[in-house]
Amino acid sequence: MSKVNVSVADDHLKNFSEVVARCRKAGMKIEHEMKSIGVISGSIDEDALDKLSRVKGVSHVEPEASFQIAPPDSDVQ
Repeated sequence: MSKVNVSVADDHLKNFSEVVARCRKAGMKIEHEMKSIGVISGSIDEDALDKLSRVKGVSHVEPEASFQIAPPDSDVQ
């Protein structure tokens, strides 16, 4: 499963809950619904990413960024 952030198109913000439902139907496991900023976050199987990007009301699907910090005793600080 890939963690993703979905941007809802401006012209679909008034139907935010419907876009959330369509994302869920496309296979997305919803973790956060941020209606005020038009973003849905969650996870989805990589083979369903294309289907998610075609959901009516979705303007952009972005993989969640991740990073790691070196342990405190590491030579790299």
